[in-house]
Amino acid sequence: MKTIFGREPALWLTLIQTVVALAVGLGLNVTGEQVGLINAAAGAVLALVAAVAVRPFPVPLLMGAIQAAIALGVGFGLALDGGQVGLVNAAAAALVGIVLRMHVSPVEAKPVRY
Repeated sequence: MKTIFGREPALWLTLIQTVVALAVGLGLNVTGEQVGLINAAAGAVLALVAAVAVRPFPVPLLMGAIQAAIALGVGFGLALDGGQVGLVNAAAAALVGIVLRMHVSPVEAKPVRY
């Protein structure tokens, strides 16, 4: 299991959720939807940090983290409509594909035996 500063990602996620709940309880002015978005984004980012050590690199996890960050931005007032969110996701996927392609090469196909 990949750790972050010697602790498992699940422990960090619990800490983040606890701090957010404490801040809301002490008067932080956020909606329930925004709290959910913060928790989802934190989970996605922590999963991405843990996944960096995994090979091959989990591209779907990176895209999930990007989508969570966009959702968090929209939840806090980033003015994007559904079409624009789709365009940002498509651009992110293209960029990830370009960067990833520079670091991988295809595996030679094995002969098929009948």
